[in-house]
Amino acid sequence: MSYAFTPSFVFDGSNTDSSREYYSSGDDVYDTWGIDEISISNSFIDLYFKDATSMSTWRNSDRSVQFEYTGSGSKGWEGTYDLTSDEEYSVNNSFNYIHYDAADVIGSQTTVNQFADDISSNGTGSSILNINDLG
Repeated sequence: MSYAFTPSFVFDGSNTDSSREYYSSGDDVYDTWGIDEISISNSFIDLYFKDATSMSTWRNSDRSVQFEYTGSGSKGWEGTYDLTSDEEYSVNNSFNYIHYDAADVIGSQTTVNQFADDISSNGTGSSILNINDLG
């Protein structure tokens, strides 16, 4: 599965950056994994699920994701990363979401800061990030 991460909300601050995209029936990520929101910030990569069953199914296997920059040149945050219990910062079973520690996923806080800033500074409604091979 590959798709363009096209945020519907961004916050582009001087020290904090955040972006999120929502999904519903008809979107591959929703129909395949039950993910209804992905949020990326300087601290976390969050996956929100439509229900407990979808989240449990996701967590029952080791997962990975590939981040690809779609602009010209390349970015230090491009690559394939694990999304396993080792990278989980917390799991909320009441609201069905997983906080992945972004620095544990991508490898360094400096790289995470650039990743979050690149996405949020691009704004809403357009994409510089392809999320490939989610799952």
